[in-house]
Amino acid sequence: MPTTSKQAALRPSRVNKTHLVLRSRQPALLMANPNYFGTLAESELPVITPIQGNTSFEALTCVGLNPALDQAEAVVRINANSGYGGTLCNGGSREYVRFFVSYDGGASWVDVGMDSFSVHDTTGVRPLDFAVNLPIPVKHRWCFLTNQPTLRAILSWSQPPTAGDPTFVPVWGNVVDVVVQPTGSTLLVVGDLIEALEVTLPAPLLDIVEVDQPLVLKDPPPAPLSTLVKTYTEDKVEPHRFVFPQITQALQASGGLLADITEVQPGPDPTKPRVLAADAGLAASTSTASMFDFGGLDLDLGDIFDTLAKTDGNTDFEELGCIGYDPVEDALVGVITIKRPSGYSGGPCTAGSTEYVAFWMDWGSGLEYVGTASVKVHDVTVPPGGLRYAVFLPIASFSHRRACVDGPVQPKVRAILSWAAAPPTGNPDWVPTWGNREETTVQLPAGVVVGLRPVVDAISGVPVCSIDQTDGRTLDPADQPFGGVVTITGFIPGAPDISASPMKYRVRVRDVDNGGSFKALTNDFGITVTQQVGAALPTQFGMTQSTDSDDFYTYREDPNVAGAGWRRVVGNVLAVWSTSVPMSGRWEIEVVAKDPIGTIYSAQTVLCVDGTTRTNVRLRLDEVAPTSTFTITEFIRGGTTFPAQECMKFKLGDILVGSYSVSDEHFRTLALELDPAGPAAGTTPTVSGPSTFPLAPTVGTSGTWQLNTAIMAPCGYVLRFRAWDRTIVSGSSIGWEAVPRAIGFSLEA
Repeated sequence: MPTTSKQAALRPSRVNKTHLVLRSRQPALLMANPNYFGTLAESELPVITPIQGNTSFEALTCVGLNPALDQAEAVVRINANSGYGGTLCNGGSREYVRFFVSYDGGASWVDVGMDSFSVHDTTGVRPLDFAVNLPIPVKHRWCFLTNQPTLRAILSWSQPPTAGDPTFVPVWGNVVDVVVQPTGSTLLVVGDLIEALEVTLPAPLLDIVEVDQPLVLKDPPPAPLSTLVKTYTEDKVEPHRFVFPQITQALQASGGLLADITEVQPGPDPTKPRVLAADAGLAASTSTASMFDFGGLDLDLGDIFDTLAKTDGNTDFEELGCIGYDPVEDALVGVITIKRPSGYSGGPCTAGSTEYVAFWMDWGSGLEYVGTASVKVHDVTVPPGGLRYAVFLPIASFSHRRACVDGPVQPKVRAILSWAAAPPTGNPDWVPTWGNREETTVQLPAGVVVGLRPVVDAISGVPVCSIDQTDGRTLDPADQPFGGVVTITGFIPGAPDISASPMKYRVRVRDVDNGGSFKALTNDFGITVTQQVGAALPTQFGMTQSTDSDDFYTYREDPNVAGAGWRRVVGNVLAVWSTSVPMSGRWEIEVVAKDPIGTIYSAQTVLCVDGTTRTNVRLRLDEVAPTSTFTITEFIRGGTTFPAQECMKFKLGDILVGSYSVSDEHFRTLALELDPAGPAAGTTPTVSGPSTFPLAPTVGTSGTWQLNTAIMAPCGYVLRFRAWDRTIVSGSSIGWEAVPRAIGFSLEA
């Protein structure tokens, strides 16, 4: 029997056998020749097998911004059954997505971070749609100013896209650019408003206006329907579109839906037609005057209802493009394209309107409702290709997971997009008036997750499987210790709804090298909570975590129970550990949970792709900054060498010479900085000697430096010497910095 295109897409795909071999050998090939596949534009290394941006195994299909959460989201489609480095029980590999933001149409880019997920060789239907999401720093502006940055996502299998390089070319993967619309800021100050309005304050006000005073903004009001009628008439937005929210609200208030209305008939007053309803929740014969308040506007309601009755699944204004599953966050993601500049109930300074996406999942016995996500949209300028919005919905799938030996769990997902009216929770076959439906298949992570046993997943942003449990340093990037404020993240699967008695957890640490005993962390720390109630927009607020008398913190996360809502702690933060000198060496972290009746649950074991496991997590601390020396010893003038010291006067053309040294258990890099840098017609002089040393497992370095002053201008100067180790300090990889050394001197003509 002939198959439909949808059926054909779900068949296991056939892959190029040569490509399978190349993927299995890729790490070794790139180590021997980084330009083996021809992805390095400026390289002189030979291209052996040209492959760039191949999407036969994986591809980015949709990218968007969740403006309520400042969260970049992307859907990654896995097309093949093999070529991913191993089975669920053996090996596997990672798909990496790095995000960049541009505020000048692509002329410059800001690296805003990377997310990734594991992928394996598995049987079953294809394609599978995975997702990533990453909180990113985006600029917020006043609502009356245009703010539509470009969001770039780079997908690369096995090889992380280079940090800071928006031109990175993946061997396997692709690059997607979309235009997004952040929300208007509610945290601006007086000075921002003055700048935005291009206002110059009179002189008498300059000394009395506090430009740093924050402004408190009210929630934006709905746009008046009379204003929308005028605007939308000019923009050719049909009445049955722009009055739809009012009709929906009135019907919901009366206990019905648009589908309940069977007919609109003339009444005794021609301006007040009668609505006939089939649903018992609506009056059998209702005057529209009592149901719909259009402020006396001259609208043909009968014609509007006739047109709406014929409108099913209209995607002229918005369309749900892709849906996927994020295995790291255990959440569903959807990306929506906004196609037109108007028809969304008002501009960014108004309440606008809401796009709802309801999700269902089929675990094997039919579609079950799991929740509704939503996003606010407005009338704004729409670039070619549309604006991309994203929605996010945690689902709590732990009870459906199974051991890797039992094969993959691949549920089907259905999502319904509906503008201005939330889809009914009991009907997965419901057809929206404005919106559409998407379906896909996803795959859950392997491994039986034991309910109520906590999982420690990362330390200061480093996945626990990327920390060597023998020496406590990171594996990728290599050989980095930890220091400063160490953030411990994780979750408690299957935790009960916190409206009942919540779970609690305790975090303890011990000094492994000195045989120390476990001591509980009891310090207070702040967390940020994101919460959604029902289908409403998510909200964020801060909380302070404190321990009780038994040294237990309260677990603040709330699973998604039958779509009733959810609560997430941003970053899944469990504890914040402030380490300090003289802490050093290897330390061990233990997390246990406690239910409301007092039962203690030990942490469960995490299986890593290299076959190792993590339960308690060991890490190495380094709280000591590098030590360094930096001196000037001589200068060269006319070929003759003379002794020199700090604060001397030199002549233009002299070559200054000195020495330096750095010592640290985890030395990383050093640099020389000249201040001022370029007084000679903007030209920065070259300082020979040390520049920037690559990350390497070394304990220090030393050598000599030279500074040729020939192109410099007469002036006073400071030459600074700086050095860092490779400690991950408080979640950053900058490292501890040695005390800066400096040499002052002056140049004469």
